[in-house]
Amino acid sequence: MHAITKHSRRLVALALVLAVLPLVVPAAPARAEEETGRAAWLLGRGQLEDLALTGQRFEQGEIGGGGESLEVPGLEDGKGISGAWPVLMSLVLPGAGEVALGYKRGYFMAAADIYAWTRVAKYHGDGNDIKEAYIAFANEHYSDADLVRGYTSDQVSAGYRYGQGATYFPGVGAINSESELENLPLYVTKEDDFREYYENLGKWDQFIFGWDDYVRPDDAISIGVVYTPTGERDPDLQQPWVSKNREIYREMRGQSNDAYKDRDRWLYVNIGLRLVSVLQVAYLQGLLGGRGGELEVSGHAVEIRAIPMGFDAGSLSASVSF
Repeated sequence: MHAITKHSRRLVALALVLAVLPLVVPAAPARAEEETGRAAWLLGRGQLEDLALTGQRFEQGEIGGGGESLEVPGLEDGKGISGAWPVLMSLVLPGAGEVALGYKRGYFMAAADIYAWTRVAKYHGDGNDIKEAYIAFANEHYSDADLVRGYTSDQVSAGYRYGQGATYFPGVGAINSESELENLPLYVTKEDDFREYYENLGKWDQFIFGWDDYVRPDDAISIGVVYTPTGERDPDLQQPWVSKNREIYREMRGQSNDAYKDRDRWLYVNIGLRLVSVLQVAYLQGLLGGRGGELEVSGHAVEIRAIPMGFDAGSLSASVSF
């Protein structure tokens, strides 16, 4: 406010000089007086517009020159910055707005946010690493060629898997080549949907014949397991010994998904810290109707009120004192 008053006095002084100039030099031509007044108005025009529109005023040393000084309302000795900047700072880094306003509590929020980001990075990396590992494992132990052998009508090419598809999925019909796998429910190629391809081969029983260690339920004795097959895919195909590699694959996928879930939980912490910091800064500045510091625009006090109205609505109002 003092800075604005100071500049206003300079404008008044300039206007007085221009007003008395014709009296001091009465012999000056009328054209010269007119040009002098126009030049003075042009010099002051930008400053007056800046002051009226933004509350900021620039000192211009010469025509076309840059601003030499800037007075920003709301920056008062001992009060730090105010207005929207602390709120924006808190959105970028929780606690930054509080620190800018002079509250040391902001350092703890900033430290918590940084720590949370390290957790996000860690669990995201863990999830990706395990994902790469289980994809490599599937590429080594699963193939569409073996899957076809479980459904083909050619007993010779089917070998050990002959008739398994017809026994447990009679509605599918014979599949004699990889190009016919499109007739298998939920089947997609890697090219069409990479993520779903690797999800399906571990999730759904109709893909179990594609695992290289598949054991027929009626052949459990060959691996030392006493089991009487029922002819139903559940429980026959749900036995863990039917394909140990599928069980390993499922466990790896579960570990990867758990890592991603932990990553998301820490992301929620980051989001929560930002919400808390923004609301706290707004309160400290009086934006929520509290008793925080005053918010001013061009020297005029501004009060913002936020009133909740139920669980899904609210009202926001602002008032400016002149």
